[in-house]
Amino acid sequence: MSEKTVGGIVINSKLYGELRPEQHQIYDFQQGVVGFSHLNQFALLPYEDTQLFILQSLQEEIGFLLLPSIMSQNSDGFYIDPTTVAELDTESPDDIITFYTLRFIDGQPHINLKAPILITPTKQRGCQYVLKDDQISLCEPLILAGDADARS
Repeated sequence: MSEKTVGGIVINSKLYGELRPEQHQIYDFQQGVVGFSHLNQFALLPYEDTQLFILQSLQEEIGFLLLPSIMSQNSDGFYIDPTTVAELDTESPDDIITFYTLRFIDGQPHINLKAPILITPTKQRGCQYVLKDDQISLCEPLILAGDADARS
């Protein structure tokens, strides 16, 4: 999937083309992500001229489009347990950045609120955090932050 060159790593993605992550963009996911527990090295890269990100495996042709959670009005937030905070090699949940996996269904953006992606940029660690609340949706139409008409 990825190859190392003199200048760094090159990932040839069928969806996103040639990606050249820098070392500070490589994250260790010790537990992998749901359905892909064997994948533990991912590049987190900005997606073209958007506020979205690509989370691309360095090991296989697996990639996810991510939306920073602050861009969504779908959720009021959630509690991150101390074990997960420690797994991410930080002392405070305030050091963690949260993303939702984004996908398009019939041309409409939907996000996975049930299993957000958590990262700590200073430690280059990440995980997928599955919330135990059965009321939280795996696939919900995206409500952008600031979209006042969407919740009425």
